[in-house]
Amino acid sequence: MLHEVADGYTLASSTQHSPLQAAPSTQQVHLTPSGSTMFWSDIIDLLRALIFSVAHVCNGSVGVAVILVSFTIRVALLPLTLRLARRALRHQQRLAELKPELERVQRRYAADPAAMMRETARFYRVRGIRPLDPAGLLGGLAQAPVFTALFAALKNGLGSGIRFLWISDTALPNLLLTLIVGSLTVTSIAASPAAAPDRTAQILTLAMMGGLTIWFLSSTSALFALSTGAGSVVGLFQGWLLRREQKA
Repeated sequence: MLHEVADGYTLASSTQHSPLQAAPSTQQVHLTPSGSTMFWSDIIDLLRALIFSVAHVCNGSVGVAVILVSFTIRVALLPLTLRLARRALRHQQRLAELKPELERVQRRYAADPAAMMRETARFYRVRGIRPLDPAGLLGGLAQAPVFTALFAALKNGLGSGIRFLWISDTALPNLLLTLIVGSLTVTSIAASPAAAPDRTAQILTLAMMGGLTIWFLSSTSALFALSTGAGSVVGLFQGWLLRREQKA
């Protein structure tokens, strides 16, 4: 039996062979003079084709395919994310070491906010420290197109009417899955080492990230929640690696 899983695509979900069939698409693509829209659409279509190909191998299971593709992408990015995490940890450790001295400077100029800001900036500049690491920001931005393309590939009705485990329609949000993935995301964040543990700050950060994750996933498809959960599993592994390095 064939199910429409995305615009122009059907997927057989029976126990027999599950070929993917592409139908002529009626979707209009408006190209810019540079062709950038075409290039972005090609990336999204490539990700969808990859998901469909993996689903074909997995007996037509789109849910398993999304988990495997998302997990593979996250693992492929692991060398970059590990490097960024190590850099961020060193930066946090350096800031933690300088915190007592910085607090003395700030207390000295507490009555003059303008002077405090000037002296704080000079404090960081003399020691070659930047409050925000530009390399970390650029590294984070470099990953954004990958996850944006994956999100785009998973929306627009992908998985409509397809069951996976207890989920009756993977194109719709699922509360239980959202809570599970939210908890997994919080656990993966908690598994990452902190330069200077602050219990109150950690609890607030975990509560905020957990709340944002649940809020966002409650309005997206179950497939994207599965994708997020797969990424969180890799995040747990990354946190374990970083903690092991700290102990070594």
